[in-house]
Amino acid sequence: MSICITGAAGFIGGAIASALLDKSQHVIGVDNLSASLTNPNVLSRWTQLQARQNFVAIQLDIRNPNLLDSLQKAQSEAGSIQTLIHLAAKPGVRDSHLHRHEYNSNNIDGTREVLNVADKLGIREVIFASSSCVYGGAKMPFVEVHPNKLDDAVSHYGWTKIQGELLVASWAESIPHAKAVVLRLFSVYGKNMRPDLAISIFQNHLLRGTSAPIYGEGRDTRDYTYIADVVRAVMLTLSNIQNLESNFSYFNIGCGKATSTKELLAMVGRELNCDARCHHWPRKEEEMTGTLASTMKAANQLNFRAKRSLNDGLRAMFEV
Repeated sequence: MSICITGAAGFIGGAIASALLDKSQHVIGVDNLSASLTNPNVLSRWTQLQARQNFVAIQLDIRNPNLLDSLQKAQSEAGSIQTLIHLAAKPGVRDSHLHRHEYNSNNIDGTREVLNVADKLGIREVIFASSSCVYGGAKMPFVEVHPNKLDDAVSHYGWTKIQGELLVASWAESIPHAKAVVLRLFSVYGKNMRPDLAISIFQNHLLRGTSAPIYGEGRDTRDYTYIADVVRAVMLTLSNIQNLESNFSYFNIGCGKATSTKELLAMVGRELNCDARCHHWPRKEEEMTGTLASTMKAANQLNFRAKRSLNDGLRAMFEV
């Protein structure tokens, strides 16, 4: 048996694939490597995964009509796919409304195509990576609700993730004996994370001795989740998915602690032993004022609790 991961060359996908391979699990990784145009870590991760035993690489867009055939061929080498972990998406909140077609095509049409292929392959377990962005302006801490009860997201990216959740729910409800789990991830960070996110941006500026940009006054807050905790959440989901009462479940994966942007910059500065200077840019309307996960449901049903505080996670991230 094997596990298929879409977006396997990404920051989160690569970490999950590596953890599964460490446990001698057969993994089929799918990625079109489009993110390598702006992130050199993508090609490096892909190359490292290809060198691993039990990893079958498929360099292909999830919307490509050859996906079904490619996965069928990969199964002959890796074994039948038991679980699909769907991570592939166009990420990024900022200015997503300016590129609606691209986000819709990747995050909605792409998810629909992946689920159609999963059905044809007889896959009955799906784990879908969603985002804290789906909560929009909801009251914090965010408590899990079914995606059809979510209010409008603040960003277009967040809206596309809600649509993805609804597609997964529809798939689970229409497929006999199917189990689907949505993991709403809260601000995942760690070594080799995406370069366009706050911690990476702060790190690069402070190490160069330049002031870091902050949107608005720096009062916005985020619930930051260390990459190893996210990987552990996925592993626990894999272990517990058949024990979940519902055929469609959804969980927050976060720490349950909010940190302001100004506090984050100061923490990065302390860990890097750099002067944490900043300059302010106008705040983007698509940015949420805050995120904070209610963690009780994941604790009760998945036995998941984040282990790394932000201080500990930053220290681990910046270790040479």
